[in-house]
Amino acid sequence: MSDLVHRLRLIVAEPAAWCKTDVEYVEDAADEIERLTAERDEARREVCFLLSRNVTQGCDGDTPEFHATARGWCYLLEEDDE
Repeated sequence: MSDLVHRLRLIVAEPAAWCKTDVEYVEDAADEIERLTAERDEARREVCFLLSRNVTQGCDGDTPEFHATARGWCYLLEEDDE
């Protein structure tokens, strides 16, 4: 990942010198960002579900949705349209 970040910073430093390889690096970066975003979202879902099961059992509003919304992650629990 750090190598990818380094390559991107070099590309940004000299945009006039872009070549075909640079486009491939940008595509690799987009793929990595997509993968990491999915991984992060799954971890956030797990946090919300675990909190809803472990924090004050039986409390009204203690749902995964409650914990997601409290953190501004409300989109995480929606079904993917893809």
